[in-house]
Amino acid sequence: MNLSELAKQVETGKFKQHLEKHFPEDVALRLGGMTAAEIEREFKQVIQVPIRLSGEMGHELFELFYTASWFNLFDRLQVPADGMLFEIAAGDTVYIPKALDAYSSVAKYVTANLNKELSENFMRKTASLRIDIRVIQDDGIHILDYYPEGSFDVVSLHHAVNDIIQTIIANQEGIDTVNSNWWTIEPQMLQAVMAYHNRGELKNAAYGGFIGIIETLGKLLKPGGYMIFDNCTHEGYEKLGYSSEFHSAYIQLAREWIQEANLGLEEVKLEAYDSKWWMVLRKL
Repeated sequence: MNLSELAKQVETGKFKQHLEKHFPEDVALRLGGMTAAEIEREFKQVIQVPIRLSGEMGHELFELFYTASWFNLFDRLQVPADGMLFEIAAGDTVYIPKALDAYSSVAKYVTANLNKELSENFMRKTASLRIDIRVIQDDGIHILDYYPEGSFDVVSLHHAVNDIIQTIIANQEGIDTVNSNWWTIEPQMLQAVMAYHNRGELKNAAYGGFIGIIETLGKLLKPGGYMIFDNCTHEGYEKLGYSSEFHSAYIQLAREWIQEANLGLEEVKLEAYDSKWWMVLRKL
């Protein structure tokens, strides 16, 4: 989301209650006493390419950026207050449920996760939220075994295109993504994806699996519902034998593959959301 616009919202107190509930007291007080220009400067120290979390308030500003950006999306797209949201590949990241909880206390959130350690961390982090939360211990591709078609208002893919493609490649390479510590095996997965990309084999290896997941998620949506993607590039990829440039192009890769597959999803352009890092698709 546009940092200038977001900084103005923070200055006017739009997220005051969220800051007080979920952030350290000193961080909430500090941000509450800043002007929009000062807040924007702080955001720019973190929200860049690659993301810089090592500075003061880095992790808190990163969380605030994504939580507030998704909250604003729910608002602008007029997601029903009692709407249902499915997030695929959430891992133990909780920005989306926090944004949904801030948006409406009666919304429902569902995710699917095969990795037991990540699921446990996720439930611990979301225990204080008001919304109804369900974590299904299964692969997200099987979500239609649990809910009928046309059940959800929003499907979210927060930093998930890479996770989906990494998992597809990992399965082909025999890497255990279910019982392993995700962060321990991630370098191996990144290197495998990069090897396929460098050999020109990534699309042949991952396109069918990726489009199969997107098609399933599209069926899950109600007509007029939204599928929302975001992406960011973290520090240190090159040290792992991975490419920041390649990773930064994931939204465009997903856009091209989805357009080619003709899945009945049309892109909605939102001025405050950079299409390099965000994609909003509406089900026809």
